[in-house]
Amino acid sequence: MNIQKIKLIKPTVELKDTFLKGLKEFQQEKLPWVMDFKIDELEKNFDDFVKSQLNKKTLWTKDTPVDETELWAVIDKTYVGRISIRHKLNADLLVMGGHIGYDTCPSYRRKGVASAMLKKSLPIAKQLGIFEAMLTCNDDNIASIKIIEKNGGVLKERKVQYKGGPIKRYYWINL
Repeated sequence: MNIQKIKLIKPTVELKDTFLKGLKEFQQEKLPWVMDFKIDELEKNFDDFVKSQLNKKTLWTKDTPVDETELWAVIDKTYVGRISIRHKLNADLLVMGGHIGYDTCPSYRRKGVASAMLKKSLPIAKQLGIFEAMLTCNDDNIASIKIIEKNGGVLKERKVQYKGGPIKRYYWINL
């Protein structure tokens, strides 16, 4: 696999089959952000799903929703992951999530995909008016730690995100 071929694109119906394959992989891991998606409904209404991704807002926070740019990572017309850029930080995003979040399809991990996605997303974040991007990850997520630090992330803080939750790392990347 040639990492140089990774492109970040807007969600598109043309990737329906490979997106659904990736979604099934994520659901096998029980990732929270994907568990509400029903594969059979998406297969029938993929056009509507894509439209919702093109006009996305952070609806999972209790605070004011924030505009979000959802991009899909593609190699040779195959969906390999996603990256989301929140246009600003509200009170919730300062604690959980930050400006940028990403996921790589399990079958494409440990191949440089996430690092390439983050690198390619930083100029886009800057175009959106973000000049210092915050990213978070669990303190024991060695892969994300390496990805963020490789892309210029500077660790500012380690703390428990919420009572009983894991220790989180809070990174900032100057754009």
